[in-house]
Amino acid sequence: MDKICKKCAADPLSHSYKKVAEKNGISIYYTQPSTAKLYNDMDGIIEHVDRMMSVNGSKKWTCIFNGEGFEMKHALEFTAGVRLIELLGIKYGETLHEMKIINTTWYLSWALKIVQNTLNPDIIKKIKILDDRRYSVLEFI
Repeated sequence: MDKICKKCAADPLSHSYKKVAEKNGISIYYTQPSTAKLYNDMDGIIEHVDRMMSVNGSKKWTCIFNGEGFEMKHALEFTAGVRLIELLGIKYGETLHEMKIINTTWYLSWALKIVQNTLNPDIIKKIKILDDRRYSVLEFI
């Protein structure tokens, strides 16, 4: 499976999910949904993330989820969020080291509360919401 989805090959800003580093044998992925031009492209986002994660294989991974700019229009894409969490949690959950959620907005906090009820308890333990201050992805790579 080619790691670049067709839409991102045409426009790299179509989706927001990319590998940004490797640290201590753990792959670090980063996403900021508010920067994706096609934030409501449910099937395309799932395909994009699946392609990226398939390249990672059985290696441990961490995801940095940057909520900066996350608005109501993003929160309303609830089905995409659930499908994405199912993909990451079920298909790639065995190798998930942790997920760090930074720079939350009110809308993101609301969406997380709803989605949290659908998650496996083992996955919930790996999610860290860092809401004590503003963070930069550079702090984690």
